[in-house]
Amino acid sequence: MPWSSVQANPFDGQLVYDKHFDDHFTFVSVWSLSGIRATYTRSWRELIGHTTIWRTRTIHDASGRTYQERLRTLEPIYQNRSEIRPIKALLFAIAGQQYRYETGPVSADLANALRHAPDQPMLIRVIWTDDSVWDAPIGLGTVKAWRQVFALPPP
Repeated sequence: MPWSSVQANPFDGQLVYDKHFDDHFTFVSVWSLSGIRATYTRSWRELIGHTTIWRTRTIHDASGRTYQERLRTLEPIYQNRSEIRPIKALLFAIAGQQYRYETGPVSADLANALRHAPDQPMLIRVIWTDDSVWDAPIGLGTVKAWRQVFALPPP
């Protein structure tokens, strides 16, 4: 995936992909004039049981005799799980103004603000469907790509 660089798309025109992740989540966003799409996937390992493992070890005693000892151990069984957390809206704070995006084409005001965002990584506020929030980082490469992606077409 070509992250943080402008791509041509036959459906959305110019767009840029951004990602932020660690061992427990992945936040991927796609930015274009036709809309901003973002997905947050939480990942974890869940203990679902144990399995018995038999091991054999060789014992050498003081008299020089050797014998085998069988050991029973329990090892955990994990299953990888994930869930997609639905996003209600995205908030932007740019040049002292706040902007809100929910769905559909990006408004001219928001496109202008994104196009003129300072050359630095930024935080956007993700609002979940339960109205809780999370501040997501957007990388400098993506912010710089917005200049081209959010250039408004001539009227």
